[in-house]
Amino acid sequence: MELSNIEKLLEKYFEGETTLSEEKELKVYFTGESVPSHLERYKDLFQFFSDESQVTATSEVTLSTNRVPWYTWIGVAASIALIVGLFIKDVPPGVDPEGVYGTYDDPEIALQKTKEALNLVAKLMNEGKKDLVYLNEFDTAKKELVYLNEFESAKNKLIK
Repeated sequence: MELSNIEKLLEKYFEGETTLSEEKELKVYFTGESVPSHLERYKDLFQFFSDESQVTATSEVTLSTNRVPWYTWIGVAASIALIVGLFIKDVPPGVDPEGVYGTYDDPEIALQKTKEALNLVAKLMNEGKKDLVYLNEFDTAKKELVYLNEFESAKNKLIK
């Protein structure tokens, strides 16, 4: 293979733009005997890749998942709310002295008050939803950290 072609492939390789077949060509070239002196420093790298591609795992890796699913906490919260509701029977004095608890005789007023309450709830929900946008950024950053951990473990293997 031509020396200029190998140098171009090396350049593409270090830019991360080579195909698997081009990488195989580089491995074959650098594991051979006739490597020019200025490219000799890459010989050990490709020899290492060739040797490590033959290594197989000797034990099975198991991942432990000790985290409690989020829906379990919903059940716990509902149970606590039910227990609290059972033991709180009386309304504290002075909260609603007439005992009507916000009922209205006129359906138009009731409709208006219901709309006001729902608008207030919608407004507060939308304000809270704005802050959730940052969770998407957190998830993408967390995914990038996973890639960094994989890179770190691969680097540690190369150093050993």
